[in-house]
Amino acid sequence: MEITAIGIMGADEAGAGIAETFVKNGYQVRLYDDFKDSLNVAMAKINWSLHKAGKQDLLANLEGIQDMSQFKGADIVIEALARDIDARRHSFSKLKEHLDPGCVVAAYCAVLPLKTLMESTDLPKDRTIGLHFVRPARSNPLVELVRLDHTGDAYIEAALALLRKIGKTPILVKDNPGQIVERLTRPFMLSALKMLGDGKGVPHEIDAAFREVAQAARGPFEMADNIGLDADYKAAQDIYEALGRPERLTPSALELRLVQYGQVGRKSTLGFYVYEDGQIVGENPILSNIIKYLGLKKVEKEEIFAELLRPMLEEAKLLAGEIMASEYDIETAVKLGLGWPKGVFAYSRDMEPLFARKSVSEFDKLDIF
Repeated sequence: MEITAIGIMGADEAGAGIAETFVKNGYQVRLYDDFKDSLNVAMAKINWSLHKAGKQDLLANLEGIQDMSQFKGADIVIEALARDIDARRHSFSKLKEHLDPGCVVAAYCAVLPLKTLMESTDLPKDRTIGLHFVRPARSNPLVELVRLDHTGDAYIEAALALLRKIGKTPILVKDNPGQIVERLTRPFMLSALKMLGDGKGVPHEIDAAFREVAQAARGPFEMADNIGLDADYKAAQDIYEALGRPERLTPSALELRLVQYGQVGRKSTLGFYVYEDGQIVGENPILSNIIKYLGLKKVEKEEIFAELLRPMLEEAKLLAGEIMASEYDIETAVKLGLGWPKGVFAYSRDMEPLFARKSVSEFDKLDIF
């Protein structure tokens, strides 16, 4: 089958970005949201972007809708609802009534497993897939395509072909909590938060050390502030619960405290950093009040890098066995999803001495708070 007509359910940031990507590549798109204001804002953003790109003629291919019956004729409906799981399931159940025979349903599943999302929805099992357009959806090339045991091969192949036609790099993933990108982001972020709590540098020192050694654009605290600490903590909590609460992935009490204070990153002007006009202008002064040994111990940049990536490497090995993922797929997901020049396996090979386990010092045993 060939997919030419696209339906998108949800007009928040992800849905609008996905819609714009398809429209820019010449596809017919209908963008649905039951909140009129959300739909109008999304349409305005896409309109503005297309005019700036000199592609305003393509606006004829985009239609905003508020009635699911207008998904009739779609070859695929991509869900991108920024709502809780019950509301999403309810929307799936309503959608079922308006699907053409052969229409593929793609649920947004960055964190929650596709199987969990599909419970009690009665969607066609052979035509239901998961798609994780990694943020920002407009510019990030990676899409994780999630399949279940009963997903039809023809629909998988059609979805893979579609994603390649819009310039994305799809990776086929067996369903699991967090897929690859979010699953491996967890130990990376948790390691950074533990280092901060243990007094091994302040945010800008840890970020700078990682950027320099990894040759990456952002360090972990810059990443978290950009994502939003509230979203990052929720992802950590959801994956932790879905995997049966493994101790190694226990969400950070420090991150939770900042979320409770409403200091969730760039969007709130306070996170690990202070922001003005979207730019970092300082570090959050509250950190010195809630972290007992903040920045007390000076750590070499290579050690910071290794402490951040060791748990991620172990998680990658574990994940590869769980979902039978190839090293190539994991490396591609990490490089494209996180914007790094190398994947975690390549770093471990190229800098092997750094990844040797160190003995725990007495300083490391001090109380965090």
